[in-house]
Amino acid sequence: MLLSNRTRIIAAVVVTPPTLFEKLLPGGIKWLNGVGEIDKHSVLARICGQKEVFMRKVLVCVVVICAVAAVSCGEKVKPTLKLEKTEFAPGEEIVVSFTAPASYEEKGWVGIIPSNVPHGDEAANDQHDIAFQHLNKQTSGMMRFVAPGQPGAYDFRMHDRDDDGREVASASFQVILVTDGATLTLEKTTYAPGEEIRLAFTAPAEWGANAWIGVIPSDIPHGSEEENDRHDVSYQYLQKRTQGLLVFAAPDKPGNYDFRMHDTDNNGSEITYVGFTVE
Repeated sequence: MLLSNRTRIIAAVVVTPPTLFEKLLPGGIKWLNGVGEIDKHSVLARICGQKEVFMRKVLVCVVVICAVAAVSCGEKVKPTLKLEKTEFAPGEEIVVSFTAPASYEEKGWVGIIPSNVPHGDEAANDQHDIAFQHLNKQTSGMMRFVAPGQPGAYDFRMHDRDDDGREVASASFQVILVTDGATLTLEKTTYAPGEEIRLAFTAPAEWGANAWIGVIPSDIPHGSEEENDRHDVSYQYLQKRTQGLLVFAAPDKPGNYDFRMHDTDNNGSEITYVGFTVE
């Protein structure tokens, strides 16, 4: 049977001569009976029953005291972070399970940190976190996050507090760009201002609900979701749909435009597009 440090101390007290007991655990009698000082020569006899049968009951006392100590002290909860998988699409929901000691402060926190940030320093992690949630004194549970928009390697990192704390646990994952199955199709390529446009699409199932399609002037450079977001004329979210038909109104201003599809609305990527003209 494995014993905690506290249990070992109590067991040692039981089988230790009184003089050595006093040296090992000054004031230990008070701690054991919780009411006041008693004769150190008779403490074990009182616990076990009769002084005359002390030696015959030492073993029983050891077992009882160790059991009480194990129950009262409890098993120490270790900080852990666990993921159901290690690869996610940009914007995909991530559920992370955690355990944490009750001693952690209310503002102990779990955050998403790029993996290239060195481990250990809570302040450095705080400077680079992409998203975070406080533990709020919870000792176990689940947290829901959204995967970063940019592909790459990331960690969930747990910290015991939010002010000069420590990184105490981590779990790594990858964000991978998913393009298979992303398509945009128009019935025609020329529309009048304000005319209804019917756009058919397919999208990967891994994408989050905030994947979106927008009307962007064709002279805006391709690739950056953030840049497209600044210039969109209109847009719609896919809401986890993997296929369907979206209805837009053609821009009022004649010119060349694109429908551009993005994997997430959180610093994501432009995945595909189809052009059209308003005249």
